[in-house]
Amino acid sequence: MPFAHVHTIGAFGPESPKNPTPDFTIQRPKTIYGVAKVHAELLGEYYYHRFGVDFRSLRLPGVISGDTVPGGGTTDYACSIFDHALTQPDPFQCYLRPDTRLPMIYIDDCLRAIVEMMEVPAADLRMRTYNIAGLSFTPQELTEEVKRYIPNLEVSYRPDGRQEIADSWPQVFDDTNARNDWGWAHRYDMDKLVDIMFQVVTQRLGIRPMHKGSASAGR
Repeated sequence: MPFAHVHTIGAFGPESPKNPTPDFTIQRPKTIYGVAKVHAELLGEYYYHRFGVDFRSLRLPGVISGDTVPGGGTTDYACSIFDHALTQPDPFQCYLRPDTRLPMIYIDDCLRAIVEMMEVPAADLRMRTYNIAGLSFTPQELTEEVKRYIPNLEVSYRPDGRQEIADSWPQVFDDTNARNDWGWAHRYDMDKLVDIMFQVVTQRLGIRPMHKGSASAGR
Protein backbone atom coordinates (compact mmCIF):
# COMPACT_ATOMS: atom_id res chain seq x y z
CA MET A 1 0.00 0.00 0.00
CA PRO A 2 1.44 3.42 -0.94
CA PHE A 3 2.38 5.81 1.86
CA ALA A 4 1.54 9.39 0.87
CA HIS A 5 3.41 12.48 2.00
CA VAL A 6 1.98 15.76 0.71
CA HIS A 7 3.74 19.02 1.44
CA THR A 8 4.70 22.36 -0.11
CA ILE A 9 7.08 24.78 -1.77
CA GLY A 10 8.38 25.47 1.74
CA ALA A 11 10.83 22.59 1.19
CA PHE A 12 12.97 24.97 -0.89
CA GLY A 13 15.15 27.84 0.29
CA PRO A 14 16.76 31.06 -1.00
CA GLU A 15 19.64 29.17 -2.65
CA SER A 16 17.26 27.07 -4.75
CA PRO A 17 16.76 28.07 -8.39
CA LYS A 18 13.46 29.94 -8.56
CA ASN A 19 12.36 29.96 -12.18
CA PRO A 20 11.99 27.13 -12.80
CA THR A 21 12.56 25.01 -9.67
CA PRO A 22 13.27 21.38 -10.64
CA ASP A 23 12.61 18.24 -8.59
CA PHE A 24 16.28 17.67 -7.86
CA THR A 25 18.19 20.74 -6.72
CA ILE A 26 19.65 22.35 -3.63
CA GLN A 27 16.90 22.94 -1.05
CA ARG A 28 18.26 24.35 2.26
CA PRO A 29 15.05 25.96 3.63
CA LYS A 30 15.51 28.58 6.34
CA THR A 31 12.26 28.00 8.28
CA ILE A 32 11.48 25.11 10.64
CA TYR A 33 8.40 24.59 8.49
CA GLY A 34 10.60 23.91 5.47
CA VAL A 35 13.22 21.95 7.38
CA ALA A 36 10.51 19.56 8.58
CA LYS A 37 9.37 19.06 4.98
CA VAL A 38 12.83 18.11 3.76
CA HIS A 39 13.33 15.84 6.79
CA ALA A 40 10.14 13.95 5.88
CA GLU A 41 11.24 13.62 2.24
CA LEU A 42 14.60 12.14 3.22
CA LEU A 43 13.10 9.85 5.85
CA GLY A 44 10.62 8.54 3.29
CA GLU A 45 13.41 7.92 0.80
CA TYR A 46 15.32 6.02 3.48
CA TYR A 47 12.35 3.78 4.33
CA TYR A 48 11.80 3.12 0.62
CA HIS A 49 15.39 2.04 0.00
CA ARG A 50 15.93 0.28 3.34
CA PHE A 51 12.59 -1.43 3.92
CA GLY A 52 10.75 -1.24 0.60
CA VAL A 53 8.03 1.12 1.85
CA ASP A 54 6.11 2.52 -1.15
CA PHE A 55 6.72 6.13 -0.11
CA ARG A 56 5.27 8.75 -2.48
CA SER A 57 5.62 12.47 -1.93
CA LEU A 58 4.26 15.57 -3.67
CA ARG A 59 5.49 19.14 -3.32
CA LEU A 60 2.49 21.38 -3.86
CA PRO A 61 2.37 25.08 -4.72
CA GLY A 62 0.08 27.47 -2.83
CA VAL A 63 -3.38 25.88 -2.75
CA ILE A 64 -6.30 28.17 -3.61
CA SER A 65 -9.77 27.38 -2.32
CA GLY A 66 -12.90 29.41 -1.67
CA ASP A 67 -14.62 26.88 0.60
CA THR A 68 -13.27 28.28 3.87
CA VAL A 69 -12.16 31.61 5.30
CA PRO A 70 -8.48 32.25 4.40
CA GLY A 71 -6.07 31.71 7.26
CA GLY A 72 -3.38 34.33 6.58
CA GLY A 73 -0.55 32.17 5.23
CA THR A 74 2.01 33.50 2.79
CA THR A 75 0.01 32.51 -0.30
CA ASP A 76 -3.42 33.16 1.25
CA TYR A 77 -3.66 36.67 -0.18
CA ALA A 78 -4.78 34.90 -3.36
CA CYS A 79 -7.85 33.66 -1.47
CA SER A 80 -8.43 36.69 0.78
CA ILE A 81 -8.73 39.10 -2.13
CA PHE A 82 -11.99 37.47 -3.22
CA ASP A 83 -13.62 37.70 0.22
CA HIS A 84 -12.49 41.29 0.58
CA ALA A 85 -13.59 42.36 -2.89
CA LEU A 86 -17.07 40.96 -2.29
CA THR A 87 -17.65 42.37 1.18
CA GLN A 88 -15.47 45.44 1.79
CA PRO A 89 -15.50 48.83 0.00
CA ASP A 90 -12.02 49.87 1.22
CA PRO A 91 -8.79 48.90 -0.60
CA PHE A 92 -7.52 45.37 -0.13
CA GLN A 93 -4.19 45.40 1.72
CA CYS A 94 -1.79 42.87 0.25
CA TYR A 95 1.15 41.84 2.44
CA LEU A 96 3.36 40.97 -0.55
CA ARG A 97 4.92 43.19 -3.20
CA PRO A 98 2.89 43.45 -6.42
CA ASP A 99 5.62 41.66 -8.41
CA THR A 100 5.99 38.66 -6.06
CA ARG A 101 5.56 35.64 -8.30
CA LEU A 102 4.62 32.35 -6.63
CA PRO A 103 3.36 28.99 -7.93
CA MET A 104 -0.31 28.23 -7.17
CA ILE A 105 -2.86 25.48 -7.78
CA TYR A 106 -6.64 25.31 -7.46
CA ILE A 107 -7.94 22.86 -4.86
CA ASP A 108 -9.63 20.56 -7.40
CA ASP A 109 -6.39 20.16 -9.33
CA CYS A 110 -4.54 19.64 -6.05
CA LEU A 111 -6.80 16.82 -4.87
CA ARG A 112 -6.75 15.17 -8.29
CA ALA A 113 -2.94 15.23 -8.32
CA ILE A 114 -2.83 13.42 -4.97
CA VAL A 115 -5.28 10.75 -6.11
CA GLU A 116 -3.44 10.23 -9.40
CA MET A 117 -0.11 9.95 -7.60
CA MET A 118 -1.51 7.29 -5.26
CA GLU A 119 -3.05 5.27 -8.12
CA VAL A 120 -0.12 5.23 -10.55
CA PRO A 121 1.63 1.82 -10.75
CA ALA A 122 4.84 1.78 -8.74
CA ALA A 123 6.80 0.66 -11.79
CA ASP A 124 5.97 3.96 -13.52
CA LEU A 125 7.51 6.11 -10.79
CA ARG A 126 11.13 7.01 -11.42
CA MET A 127 11.46 8.93 -8.15
CA ARG A 128 9.83 9.23 -4.76
CA THR A 129 9.18 12.98 -4.56
CA TYR A 130 7.63 15.08 -7.33
CA ASN A 131 6.87 18.74 -7.88
CA ILE A 132 3.28 19.48 -8.89
CA ALA A 133 2.52 22.75 -10.68
CA GLY A 134 -0.62 24.59 -11.65
CA LEU A 135 0.02 28.20 -12.57
CA SER A 136 2.25 31.02 -11.36
CA PHE A 137 1.22 34.65 -10.92
CA THR A 138 1.86 37.84 -8.98
CA PRO A 139 -0.53 39.83 -6.77
CA GLN A 140 -0.72 42.47 -9.47
CA GLU A 141 -1.64 39.93 -12.14
CA LEU A 142 -4.32 38.41 -9.93
CA THR A 143 -5.74 41.85 -9.14
CA GLU A 144 -6.17 42.60 -12.83
CA GLU A 145 -8.11 39.36 -13.27
CA VAL A 146 -10.32 40.04 -10.24
CA LYS A 147 -11.11 43.46 -11.70
CA ARG A 148 -12.87 41.70 -14.57
CA TYR A 149 -15.62 41.13 -12.03
CA ILE A 150 -15.14 44.13 -9.73
CA PRO A 151 -13.66 46.95 -11.84
CA ASN A 152 -13.41 49.47 -8.99
CA LEU A 153 -11.35 47.18 -6.72
CA GLU A 154 -8.32 48.97 -5.27
CA VAL A 155 -5.28 47.26 -3.76
CA SER A 156 -2.56 48.70 -1.54
CA TYR A 157 0.71 46.84 -1.00
CA ARG A 158 2.24 46.70 2.47
CA PRO A 159 4.82 43.89 2.62
CA ASP A 160 5.31 42.34 6.05
CA GLY A 161 7.32 39.39 7.37
CA ARG A 162 5.68 37.06 4.89
CA GLN A 163 7.52 38.83 2.07
CA GLU A 164 10.84 37.42 3.25
CA ILE A 165 9.37 33.92 3.24
CA ALA A 166 7.92 34.40 -0.24
CA ASP A 167 11.26 35.69 -1.54
CA SER A 168 12.90 32.42 -0.48
CA TRP A 169 10.40 30.23 -2.31
CA PRO A 170 10.18 29.12 -5.97
CA GLN A 171 8.50 31.39 -8.50
CA VAL A 172 7.71 28.66 -11.03
CA PHE A 173 7.60 24.92 -10.35
CA ASP A 174 9.03 22.52 -12.93
CA ASP A 175 6.79 19.44 -12.80
CA THR A 176 8.04 17.83 -16.00
CA ASN A 177 8.71 14.51 -14.28
CA ALA A 178 5.14 14.19 -12.97
CA ARG A 179 3.78 15.04 -16.41
CA ASN A 180 6.04 12.46 -18.05
CA ASP A 181 5.69 9.65 -15.49
CA TRP A 182 1.92 9.56 -15.09
CA GLY A 183 0.50 12.22 -17.40
CA TRP A 184 -0.20 14.87 -14.78
CA ALA A 185 -1.74 18.06 -16.20
CA HIS A 186 -3.49 20.91 -14.39
CA ARG A 187 -6.90 22.06 -15.66
CA TYR A 188 -7.37 25.47 -14.04
CA ASP A 189 -5.60 28.39 -15.69
CA MET A 190 -5.93 31.96 -14.42
CA ASP A 191 -9.22 32.63 -16.19
CA LYS A 192 -10.88 29.46 -14.92
CA LEU A 193 -9.42 29.96 -11.45
CA VAL A 194 -10.93 33.41 -11.00
CA ASP A 195 -14.27 32.31 -12.42
CA ILE A 196 -14.60 29.33 -10.07
CA MET A 197 -13.39 31.30 -7.05
CA PHE A 198 -16.13 33.90 -7.51
CA GLN A 199 -18.69 31.11 -7.87
CA VAL A 200 -17.56 29.32 -4.71
CA VAL A 201 -16.98 32.40 -2.54
CA THR A 202 -20.30 34.04 -3.41
CA GLN A 203 -22.06 30.81 -2.52
CA ARG A 204 -20.24 30.58 0.83
CA LEU A 205 -21.01 34.20 1.64
CA GLY A 206 -24.64 33.81 0.62
CA ILE A 207 -24.66 36.61 -1.94
CA ARG A 208 -25.88 36.68 -5.50
CA PRO A 209 -23.67 35.18 -8.21
CA MET A 210 -21.23 37.55 -9.90
CA HIS A 211 -20.92 38.43 -13.57
CA LYS A 212 -17.86 39.99 -15.14
CA GLY A 213 -17.82 43.77 -14.91
CA SER A 214 -21.14 43.95 -13.08
CA ALA A 215 -20.28 44.75 -9.47
CA SER A 216 -18.55 47.21 -7.20
CA ALA A 217 -16.24 46.22 -4.36
CA GLY A 218 -18.02 45.48 -1.12
CA ARG A 219 -21.46 45.15 -2.72
